[in-house]
Amino acid sequence: MADSVPFAVTSNLRLASADFLEFGKQYDVMEELEELKNTIESINAKLLDADDKQDQDDGVRVWIRRFKKVLHTADDSLDDLAIQFRRDKLGAAEGKVDKVLLSISSSNQLPLYTEMPDKIKQIRESFTVVIEDMDKLNLSPGSLVKQTNSDWRETCSFVLESDIIGRDDSKKEIITMLRQPHENRKVSVIAIVGLGGLGKTTLAQLVYNDLEVQNCFEKKMWVCVSDNFDVKTILKKILESVTRRQTADGSSLDYLQEELRENLSDKKYLLVLDDIWNERRDKWIELRKYLMCGAQDSKILVTTRSENVAEAMTASTSYPLKGLTDEASWSLLKSVAFEDDFNGVNQNLESTGKEIAKKCKGVPLVVKTLGGLLRRQNEESEWENVLLGGFWKLCEEQNSIMPILKLSYRNLSPEMRQCFAYCSLYSKDSEIEKDELIQLWMAQGYLKCSTEKQHMEDVGNQFVEMFLMNSFFQDAENDEYGEIISFKMHDLMHDLAMLVAGNDYCFLDRKAEKVEGRPMHVSLESDEAIHLLKSLDPRRLRTLILPDDLEEEEDLSAIAEFKYLRVLRMHHLYDSTEHLKHLRYLDLTHQTSLPKSMSNLVFLQTLKLEEYDEESFSVVTKLVNLRCLDIDDYDSHLNRVRDVALESQNLRKCCCLPPLERLPSLKSLAIHSLNELEYIDLYEDGFALSFFPSLESLFLRGCPKLRGWRRRGDDINNSHNLSLPLSFPHLSRLEVYKCPQLTCMPTFPNVKNLRWDECSAEPLIATLNSTCSADSSSSAAPLSMLKELTISDHMNLPKGWMQNLTSLESLQIIWCESETLEEFETEFKVDTNCHLPLRKISISRCKNLKALPDWICNLSSLQHIILWDCPNLASLPEGMSDLTNLKIFEVKSCSLLVKECRTETSVVSRQIAHIPQIILSDY
Repeated sequence: MADSVPFAVTSNLRLASADFLEFGKQYDVMEELEELKNTIESINAKLLDADDKQDQDDGVRVWIRRFKKVLHTADDSLDDLAIQFRRDKLGAAEGKVDKVLLSISSSNQLPLYTEMPDKIKQIRESFTVVIEDMDKLNLSPGSLVKQTNSDWRETCSFVLESDIIGRDDSKKEIITMLRQPHENRKVSVIAIVGLGGLGKTTLAQLVYNDLEVQNCFEKKMWVCVSDNFDVKTILKKILESVTRRQTADGSSLDYLQEELRENLSDKKYLLVLDDIWNERRDKWIELRKYLMCGAQDSKILVTTRSENVAEAMTASTSYPLKGLTDEASWSLLKSVAFEDDFNGVNQNLESTGKEIAKKCKGVPLVVKTLGGLLRRQNEESEWENVLLGGFWKLCEEQNSIMPILKLSYRNLSPEMRQCFAYCSLYSKDSEIEKDELIQLWMAQGYLKCSTEKQHMEDVGNQFVEMFLMNSFFQDAENDEYGEIISFKMHDLMHDLAMLVAGNDYCFLDRKAEKVEGRPMHVSLESDEAIHLLKSLDPRRLRTLILPDDLEEEEDLSAIAEFKYLRVLRMHHLYDSTEHLKHLRYLDLTHQTSLPKSMSNLVFLQTLKLEEYDEESFSVVTKLVNLRCLDIDDYDSHLNRVRDVALESQNLRKCCCLPPLERLPSLKSLAIHSLNELEYIDLYEDGFALSFFPSLESLFLRGCPKLRGWRRRGDDINNSHNLSLPLSFPHLSRLEVYKCPQLTCMPTFPNVKNLRWDECSAEPLIATLNSTCSADSSSSAAPLSMLKELTISDHMNLPKGWMQNLTSLESLQIIWCESETLEEFETEFKVDTNCHLPLRKISISRCKNLKALPDWICNLSSLQHIILWDCPNLASLPEGMSDLTNLKIFEVKSCSLLVKECRTETSVVSRQIAHIPQIILSDY
């Protein structure tokens, strides 16, 4: 098995960090540090070649293992030095060294000025043998990656899903099968059978969401089963799909059966069981008995790679899915490679492309993978190299498409290779949360910024987009504002991730009996594998992800030995885990308080808690490197917080949070569902402090009693009108949702992305009327950098409120009650704000809107219009044809307008005839 290669080594070793530069100068070891950095870079230059050669060269593979051992020992040692330096620095800033720090420091700890020079020298010498061995392997320096990260960013407009090509006939045939009555069976099974990567799930999704199918069945349910055919688990998922709500984990079979019967009894239903592997008929029979409560001609649609599965499930019809035709394969390849811009396809390139498409044998995943590899490659030699590549022969010999997928992996940048391998810690078919994955990558040091202004979160988002564009990720879910929130991996891509991850990454499912090798990153699916923790090597372990439903505590004592963890997710913090000083990511799902010694985690970047108390926040404010703080479920502990904050039982409904602004590295703050919160902070006279110097993203959601940001002492009468000479200096994204009483908060003149939804207009007006913050380097007018705005209703905003929004590119209007959106008319009159660079406008959930307003036609730069969930919308303005730059017109869940658009002879159909891409959907 191949070994994962630790790319971005210099970044991992922290040699370019501000701390190292500072104490390198302070302790006069800059020369040693520079030599060590050069040594590491000389190795790093040849790692790509080593990664590509290790499959065929055992010597290279052995060298990689030796190198990693030396590397990670050095990384831990340097991290120890950095932690000690940061702690000493913080202690000096406070005029003392905290007793807690002293209590956990080693009794024989040497002073930094004594220890550091010798340690640096030892580390550098440890790499000498590594370099000597490397030189014997004839590895080539330089990058072999054809497409760099910047190339992808500059040449690609991100599209979540390519248009599905070549499956119209299959879709119609499946729908016909579903509609056919079956006299002998109340509930019949139809199985879509085909090889991995053929698009079985995609076809099932097309069928599932078709309007004809929706009208045919009263209930629809979708369950992804995969290789864990556990009847109780499947029933729970079915129930959650039909009820749209969570079911308690401990629910009995009797309860699940009763709930299913109540929801499905005498109702004609469609159930999709996706990705079935179980070939045991007895297990299917056990599941089937719980599904017989539906009406006659209910259907179960199954997707599987095996005909044996279809037979075990007694499928009445088996639909063998064939590959795409050569013509459809070329169309798909062309659309991915050229992103629907076919001007660069000359005759020779087309001829070569058709030959490549033919070799793909109709497998869409292969076509899309190679299309991503050839994206924007207009040189004929590049296409010829793919056509004549040796991997085709490997595919035939192995009867597998894995060589092609691995070719795409080798086209990734070094940093992206590591990030992709890390994804093997997720189970197959699991939904991966984007922000969580980026935080995990960041904790391991995998995200390297190319400029000082760039942030690791930005790099992580770019990586996610690239993985989606190149089919490493799929099935992306977006929020209502178009932001990616989650995605999945195709089974074959997950297999690829496990292949390239080697034994360094280990996912222990419920069937695991032992741990292979000495992994550095471990994820447990259930508590059934918890006993295997004792077999892990504590010196190597960097990631430990434990299941949420963990109940056994006796085996958790081993965690105290894992002193070099960077990532830890567990449901409760035990005393021993306070000493895990290397942590960057800590997720505690059921923690109610944090011990004071947690403030020792000076490099912690991400902290997630479900509950909190006031004392915990005092600890949090000392975590100087914290970038993300995520706290949920506040209601159960509000009493403790309000009593401490206000020291008054007479104002027990008024709640404040401790001073989060003391966190100098905090990048993102999300406050959700604090039903009793009235103020964010308790202001005290004479307290001067830099205000959120690093905060870039702020989310305030569902705080119905939130009135303002700060209140002064216990004088509630003055607090509401307290003058706030405060401004967020670097805030670029702000979302305020369902905070109707919020009328006073710091201004936000520099935001680039703003959502203002179901809130008072006062803070927005205050920002528009403000002068720029003294902390800000910008002298531009307030909100002049705003690029994306989401706003609900008009909230009595003053005339001309949009005049500062000179950079606005995207506008989303939601929840407006008017029939014509006349409240926006004055802002978009001719010769007013029509010069705005507005490219995209979205109007959604405007239930009373009957006609798209005329002022839309004044926005000459518009390229994209989205209309969603406006059930009474039926007509468009006469000047639609004047929008000559309009490229995409989307209409979803607007039944009247969709009908008009589909009627070829209608006025609406003629009005949109000039638009290149029209997307219509009934849902």
